[in-house]
Amino acid sequence: MDVRLYSIKFYSIHVIVVIITVACFLMNGPMRAGLPLDNTVAERIAFIADNRLIWSLSWFAWMMSAIGLFVFSAILADELSKNFVRTIGIALVGMGIAPDLIAEVIYAFVIPETIDRQLDSNAVEVLEIIAMHLTGYLGNGLYNLGGLLLTVLAINQGVLKSWIAAWGVTAWVLGLMLSLSVAIGSVKAAEYFTAAAMVLSTAWMLIFAHKVLKR
Repeated sequence: MDVRLYSIKFYSIHVIVVIITVACFLMNGPMRAGLPLDNTVAERIAFIADNRLIWSLSWFAWMMSAIGLFVFSAILADELSKNFVRTIGIALVGMGIAPDLIAEVIYAFVIPETIDRQLDSNAVEVLEIIAMHLTGYLGNGLYNLGGLLLTVLAINQGVLKSWIAAWGVTAWVLGLMLSLSVAIGSVKAAEYFTAAAMVLSTAWMLIFAHKVLKR
């Protein structure tokens, strides 16, 4: 690999990890009160109305994270020999971007606009449900299924070995468990699997950059 191209990929992974880490801290901090966790819809509406700027900016960080995940998957795919499975894997990750970004636009802009227009709180709840399933179930499910296919292919081609391979598979499987949790309506389980998947996957990205990425 050309040294310049290697450097671009190497440092891109680090930037992606920083973006995702910031987004996770925002979700567990400044924007948490606006999420349907341990609160009521009235409390969420009040929080979003009073903190619209940080709310929208936080979702922008998640939009950048979605794009970053695709970039990482493309870097991973570039280390593999071209075949049908590789194509399907990166296509699934790419397909996950659309529902994920749509959901984040709903969270960042449509819900605050609904609140500004003083529509019924039921409208906000319906939008939350739609957005949660778009991002947590459909988008996230496609991301992790595609990433898992690429990782299994990397194992078969000898690109990933031993504990690095196991780490990657575990991270993607935890992500799929997040999708399952959203599908069955278990918010607590979804929160747990989000935290576990994000910690393992961002750490694995760094491991991949330092241990696997070819010069």
